[in-house]
Amino acid sequence: MRDIENSDDIKLMVDTFYAKIQQDALLGPVFAERIAPDAWTPHLETMYRFWGSQLLGTQQYQGAPYAKHRTLPVHAEHFDRWLQLFDATVDELFKGPRASTAKVKAASIGKIFLSKMMFERGLSGKI
Repeated sequence: MRDIENSDDIKLMVDTFYAKIQQDALLGPVFAERIAPDAWTPHLETMYRFWGSQLLGTQQYQGAPYAKHRTLPVHAEHFDRWLQLFDATVDELFKGPRASTAKVKAASIGKIFLSKMMFERGLSGKI
């Protein structure tokens, strides 16, 4: 097994991960509510740019991802499941420093988003 090395690897990781998301009993409905079946391509292309920037330094992603997520009807268990699926996907496909970095960055993003949501909702510890 090899590490994440190029944009094709990013595409494989993202496509595999979101295929799992769409089939997941907890997360699938949340995504289906926000992303129409014909709107997945633009979302995936954004994720290719985001993860390419994070892992390959492509600097193709410019944006503020939290703003698009802040109103999602999600709680801690959603973030836990999201991270489980992300880590499982990376572990199935890759091994190496970038793969490890991907998992660390995903965990960090999840913690930051959850923390911000808790603060904004005034639900400290109750999300």
